[in-house]
Amino acid sequence: MSTKRNIFLSIAALAFTLALTSTSAFSNEDLFKALDSDADGLISKAEAVSHDVLNELFDSLDINTDGFISPDEFSVANLDK
Repeated sequence: MSTKRNIFLSIAALAFTLALTSTSAFSNEDLFKALDSDADGLISKAEAVSHDVLNELFDSLDINTDGFISPDEFSVANLDK
């Protein structure tokens, strides 16, 4: 990855965290459960579409690039208030 891309992804992840912690009434766990509509313990790209910011940053949060955001990957965003 290029340095510019790394900087962009870091800023984007920070913006994602700030946007959700300032506007969300959910805790990190509650938000994950709400987004995981099929309750399989993962957030797919299709599920992420329901949340604009998460959808935009999906690829940067999908650290292992398996096409899903796990609870561990989601917690990296530190969304708890």
